[in-house]
Amino acid sequence: MRRSTVAAAVAALVVLAPAAFAGGAQKLTVTLDWTPNPDHVGIYDARDTGLFARAGLDVTIRSPSDPTAPLKLVGVGRSDLAVSYEQELFFAAAKQLPVVAVAAVVPQPLNSFMAIEPNVRSLRDLKGKTIGITGVPSDYATLDTALHSVGLTRTQLKIVTVGYNLLPALLAHRVDAILGVYRNVEGIQLQLRGLHPTIIPVDQAGVPSYDELVLVANKTRLHDDPQYHSAVKRFVGAFLAGTADARSNPSRALAIMKKVTASDPKFLARAVPATLRLLAGSKGIGCLSADAWQRFGDWMHTTNLLKKPIAAASVVTPSFLPSRCR
Repeated sequence: MRRSTVAAAVAALVVLAPAAFAGGAQKLTVTLDWTPNPDHVGIYDARDTGLFARAGLDVTIRSPSDPTAPLKLVGVGRSDLAVSYEQELFFAAAKQLPVVAVAAVVPQPLNSFMAIEPNVRSLRDLKGKTIGITGVPSDYATLDTALHSVGLTRTQLKIVTVGYNLLPALLAHRVDAILGVYRNVEGIQLQLRGLHPTIIPVDQAGVPSYDELVLVANKTRLHDDPQYHSAVKRFVGAFLAGTADARSNPSRALAIMKKVTASDPKFLARAVPATLRLLAGSKGIGCLSADAWQRFGDWMHTTNLLKKPIAAASVVTPSFLPSRCR
């Protein structure tokens, strides 16, 4: 995004900010999906460059002690916002948790198939091979879909459940390929070892495209509390501007992330720019597509991840996003 566009986005925050700031900035808490990492660069850029402050917000960023907790915390009002996963919004809706996605954080899948063996360069090459998975239900749904797309079934390969030791299992040659790793994390870690991994994002393997990470708000509070509604609107505006600023200033984005994470500097030097390239979808930064969400939700139902179909309109709203997203 060009600097002029970033400037326009920042200027728009002044319009969003109400005149009531004389009473001080409004406090807002956002709970991340995990520890700080390059996926969150737009949030940290908005904080460190003063975009949240210009929007009249005093933002506290928290990491969860339990990665399953962020959605629940938003649902019960103990966190104002959270970063979570598209599929988790559908699961939450099935449990009638009042949460809704208001912006995309990472607007495309990161989850990927990965291999380092020279004889595994495509999904078809998995025939007769061993693949490592974490063992969560979505692994099986994704694997079945991917294999079906190339005319294979589970019976034609060996599946090994390794939990979250996916990369060690691959490096130790216990498995020929793995599923459940991210192209901007494990893919880069393999490259730093001098390897040349085959990386196949799941949306290139038959799974409908989806937003890997999204910003989530409390649906009931958005309806009942005008002050909360306004704060979320301003947070989204500042977050979009922060993401645009990070993409326009990758060196500063890297410096910001080095301050908030203990990750290896060599890893961050590659992971931050790689992630920045993934933060804009076909319509730009932050956009959500109800149609795309419906396709993904329908896939979840078809693969029995959801017992009943769920309307995408109940878990995602584009109303906090700019008109370019619609």
